[in-house]
Amino acid sequence: MNYKLIFPLITLIGFLISCNSYKIKVYSLSKNIEYTETDGKMRMFASEPNKSIILISDSTLNYSKIYGHLGASTTIKYRKSNDTLILESQDIYGKNLTENNPDFSNLYLITNDSLTSLMNKEKYYSTDYLKNSSKKPKGFYIVYENKAYKIKGQKSADRILGKIPNMDTNRFVELDKDFAKKKYGINRKYKTLEYK
Repeated sequence: MNYKLIFPLITLIGFLISCNSYKIKVYSLSKNIEYTETDGKMRMFASEPNKSIILISDSTLNYSKIYGHLGASTTIKYRKSNDTLILESQDIYGKNLTENNPDFSNLYLITNDSLTSLMNKEKYYSTDYLKNSSKKPKGFYIVYENKAYKIKGQKSADRILGKIPNMDTNRFVELDKDFAKKKYGINRKYKTLEYK
């Protein structure tokens, strides 16, 4: 048996396996839901910009920002320290990222499900987490005139919010989950907003 040939072959196989073993991880910004009045009705919409952070290897990531249908993406070096993701302040081409991106953050708390900016509190969720959470939409409840209504989607939101004359979004107050359970029988896993 030729041992001189086996060692380089095993080394090559190990190298190829390690190069292809990194799983790309995609994190998308949790969009802030805002309300706007259209044709006399309050409608929900997601604010812009659309941002994502894609870990493409164990040392580089793509940082993308999309406004409407236009966007930009850049590649940045990063490192992990315990549960913190630390991005370099320049991209791989030497361009300073804080010049054109005043909201750019280079420190993130990283978990398997999310990235949370330690500078501006933006929260990015992983695509795996979003897929799992979208399979079973949880919804939430709105309490109006001492009656609880379950909001499952846009149609039910329009139907319920349409009942509230001259609605002011600042008048929604989140109820304590134990209080909502006792008073309205709402399961503790649901968020409950009361219109006061």
